[in-house]
Amino acid sequence: MKQLLLGAALSAFAANSWAQTQADYDYAAEETPETESSADFNSNEIIVTADRIGYSTRDELTAPVTVLTETEIRNRNQAFITDLLRTVPGLAVSQSGGGGSLTNLRLRGSEANHTLVIIDGVEVNNPTDGGFDFGGLRSEDVVKIEVLRGEQSALYGSDAIGGVINIITRSGAARESFSASVEAGSRETLEGQFSGVVPLGNAALSINGNAFTTEGYDVSGLGGEKDGADSRRLSVGLNQVQIAGITFSASGAINLRQAEFDGDTDFDGFLNNTDSETDVKTTTARIDARFDLAGFDHLIQSNMVETETDTKSDFPTLSTGTRQNASWAAKRRFSDRHDLTLLAEVEREEYELASDPDVPDIYNYGLVADYSYTGEALTLTGSVRQDINDVFADATTWRIGAGYKFGWEGRLRGSVGTGVKNPTLVELFGFSPVGRFMGNPDLKPETSLGYSVGYEQSLGGLSLSVDYFHSDLEDEITTLFNPDFTSTAVNLATDSTREGIELAAQWDIANTLYLSGSASFLDSDQDGIEEIRRPEFLASATATWSATDELSLTVNADHTSSQLDTNFGTFSTVELDSYTLIGANIRYAVSDIVSVYLRGTNLSDEDYQEVFGYASEGRGVFAGVSADF
Repeated sequence: MKQLLLGAALSAFAANSWAQTQADYDYAAEETPETESSADFNSNEIIVTADRIGYSTRDELTAPVTVLTETEIRNRNQAFITDLLRTVPGLAVSQSGGGGSLTNLRLRGSEANHTLVIIDGVEVNNPTDGGFDFGGLRSEDVVKIEVLRGEQSALYGSDAIGGVINIITRSGAARESFSASVEAGSRETLEGQFSGVVPLGNAALSINGNAFTTEGYDVSGLGGEKDGADSRRLSVGLNQVQIAGITFSASGAINLRQAEFDGDTDFDGFLNNTDSETDVKTTTARIDARFDLAGFDHLIQSNMVETETDTKSDFPTLSTGTRQNASWAAKRRFSDRHDLTLLAEVEREEYELASDPDVPDIYNYGLVADYSYTGEALTLTGSVRQDINDVFADATTWRIGAGYKFGWEGRLRGSVGTGVKNPTLVELFGFSPVGRFMGNPDLKPETSLGYSVGYEQSLGGLSLSVDYFHSDLEDEITTLFNPDFTSTAVNLATDSTREGIELAAQWDIANTLYLSGSASFLDSDQDGIEEIRRPEFLASATATWSATDELSLTVNADHTSSQLDTNFGTFSTVELDSYTLIGANIRYAVSDIVSVYLRGTNLSDEDYQEVFGYASEGRGVFAGVSADF
């Protein structure tokens, strides 16, 4: 019966598609024309991540959010999304090698698969292991990033214990524009990008492409063969098509990535020079329909993601994870103070492994009610979600929050909520016999209860914020290694506790000098023992000086304190040293259309490790030219 319901929903909602976030920004721009910059993603006041339909303004949120605008992304001009995300309070990066290598993020001390990642409205977490590999995600086509921190399962279900990262590219744009860029630099790196939006009456066709290649370096640090990487991405969108009072948008994208790496062939915990390689093919698609009916704003959407991972090494694996989702959201505002959103969604996840093709699909159904009250000073929010699953026990998650704006441009906010993370398909069914990882079908979902209290203050061009958070995770899933070199996943009987303080500041001085920074303090432990890959202190600082209308200079520094990791040769705990990455970008506008830039990365040539055994990428210098018209 559940399979029949899902099939009907996917057919009715038109299976392969996307575009909600772009549409919501366009709606925000139309409804608030005085905020002209919101239309070009250059405002940090309009937030769509906190809503399943529509948008909120920053002073309506009861949970902390970090927004990277198009201007900030352009000024910092870093090639990978992960390097931009180092500016976010409480977000730690773990990269296994150079650019293009396996890269995981941990938000507020959560696991890598505890943060939901959305790109252009599609949840892109790999259905196989629940996480998202940021290794091949370039920043050239990205126009805005929102990071909503804290338990968000009441709106988004499983995967959102640590928070939600929402990445918006140009693929959903509806205004005519064209851009292109080419870049070359250290380690024989070359990248080209093109983006075009062509009006078709009231609608628009968008095409975006990116190609990247680098020779890389020897990630084992032994001076052997270099481990390079390549990626290709193409997306096509048809946006804002209006038929009989309904606005349709659709889009699809394909991302191909190849990354070479070294493996530990003698199992001593250190890498050896090998000819190993991972090929990843990610396909996403989405369609949505938006209309007004019975006083409600309706959004019907369907989307899919398919991630095929082919690892060629001493222990080769070939797996494919697929997720299909369809939802119907309806939102109504009452008396300009009260907003009510209702949502129903259905989701199917499947996992195929070359050595074991008979893995069952998992179906999940969700019902959500979300309410908010927005007064002149007081904001109240509340969400509740019921998940019905055909494998796990049904789950109810909730979140409530409040905010109060003072007359001196200060605002106090706080929220408390629960989160859930279902076991991944790999944890349930394994990937034996090749991988020797045995599935555990008796796993229970991980659950979390957390709260956050924060204060924001504006002083002219200066904005400050501070947040304290605390979360308790129960039934944490971990890997148990056996003497016969097999392994499996188990639920821990003890709780994991994460708490910390996050600081952020932005200062715009006379539209000439822009300063921003963040600092985070984290205490994350499992039964009183510090957890690995959770640095206790993170800090970031960025300064952009607009010397003239044509010339700008940006300097940035990102610091990560020492952290624990595991030597898998001896299964002992090791400590990785702290490090600071310093970068700079200088940009000059040759004309209204053409700009040239010079970017430096790791300028101090810091020698560091983010994952034990993987050598760091040294100093890099890159030059490029871009055109926008």
